[in-house]
Amino acid sequence: MMESCFGGKPEREGPVVVDDIKRDLLEEFNALPAQEVVQTENLQVFLRECVSIEGPDTVVLRAPRSCQSKSLPQTAQRFTFTQVFDPEASQRKVFEGSVRGLVRDVLIGGNCLVFTYGVTNAGKTFTFLGPEHDSGLLPRSLSVIFNSIEGRVYPRSDLKPQRCRDFTRLTSEQQAAESSSKRSLLRLLKEVLILCTNTAY
Repeated sequence: MMESCFGGKPEREGPVVVDDIKRDLLEEFNALPAQEVVQTENLQVFLRECVSIEGPDTVVLRAPRSCQSKSLPQTAQRFTFTQVFDPEASQRKVFEGSVRGLVRDVLIGGNCLVFTYGVTNAGKTFTFLGPEHDSGLLPRSLSVIFNSIEGRVYPRSDLKPQRCRDFTRLTSEQQAAESSSKRSLLRLLKEVLILCTNTAY
């Protein structure tokens, strides 16, 4: 039976050898047979708009001229990304170069997460949503998904999703109740939109 550290001190089964605790385990790890390491890239990082682009996947950041000194050497930091997009890159180019492959993977059953990260006014919302006339990553992804499943959608309304991966088959009475509920909700939404439109003018 295992002892809990909350229920009192367990009995020590022998003296603690301090040298044993501090020993270098590197020798033991080196004695293990070498295993082939398979590298996979689960995280992809894309960059849009930066200071100095050096190749398709690298940026260089240098200190501002006001901070540079003639007596000190100029320092620069180099960062590597999956891909770097120049400031003039179109929304389409950013989508095609970063997210389109992930959307394809989702359509064949994979999982992915896309998020934007950066300081205020770095262009996160612009890149992710985009303006009405030039859609960003999310609207383009949804467009690809819905265009891809067109014609393959279950036409009847007798299934109701339940939890993550389960569903319930509805009886005809339950289907009628679901349809009525949806119609009521859509009618209410339509009334709110009309009210908001009339109030705006």
